[in-house]
Amino acid sequence: MSDATLNASAMRRGSFASVLPKLAATMLMLVLAAVWLGPLLLIVMTSIKSNAEFLAGPFALPRSPTIQPYIDVWFGLGFGTLLKNSLIYATAGSALAVTLALVPAFALSRMNVPGRKWIFGLLLTGLMLPQQTVLIPLYDTLRTFHLLDTKIGLIIVHGVYGMPLQVLILRGFMTTIPPEIEKAAYVEGATDFQVFWKVILPLSIPGILVGYTLNFIAIWKEFVFGLVFLNSEENFPVTVGMLKLNSDRYLAVFNLPAAGLVISQLPIVILFILTYRQISGGNLSGAVKG
Repeated sequence: MSDATLNASAMRRGSFASVLPKLAATMLMLVLAAVWLGPLLLIVMTSIKSNAEFLAGPFALPRSPTIQPYIDVWFGLGFGTLLKNSLIYATAGSALAVTLALVPAFALSRMNVPGRKWIFGLLLTGLMLPQQTVLIPLYDTLRTFHLLDTKIGLIIVHGVYGMPLQVLILRGFMTTIPPEIEKAAYVEGATDFQVFWKVILPLSIPGILVGYTLNFIAIWKEFVFGLVFLNSEENFPVTVGMLKLNSDRYLAVFNLPAAGLVISQLPIVILFILTYRQISGGNLSGAVKG
């Protein structure tokens, strides 16, 4: 065997050895994607089947797709009202959580506050409290202020409960802002409030979007607070309203719960699409020269 042949064989083996890890990683990613997307695709397929077709073949592709399950769920459950309520809670609750966290995050990240590490740790204890541990004190507080079974009461609960996470996110983001920016503002005679309002806050927009989006999703999926603090169906969020699909009337029906799940997740998908570019593209390039 000639040297040229041996060299070519060695090169092929080396090329295969270099490609093998990438091929294995690709296969692993495809398997993980299938595991993650499989249930979602199954729910979507179930939602466009008749119940009889689903019972005949739960994993088969739809032979006669129909949107009737969506129509039945929308009008049967009053899904428009449920979505409107969830949108109010998620939008206002997330805005309140971010607003409450902005000033503490600024002080803990940019100012030499005495004992700020202890204060930060104390705020973060809110992340460690399960919902079940705060239900009774929150219930008593809302009852005292006559806020039980009201939209404003649940918005306040979501805003206060979500504030610690927003402090964590915003403090981490504000810490990465170059200190030369605020020093230049102080040299020009800016006050602490002006530095916060005109310098740090505009540069923190990507961090605010990240925090707002995460809190929006958390409130949209939240179930326990809505179930405990609300009694009137006209105030129910979509997660609580969908409990009707577990009643005896729908016990043997599979396409309606699937259609309800698809509808309930659409706002989260739309929010992600609208904010993805701003979140991924947010940076501080050009903020400091030199």
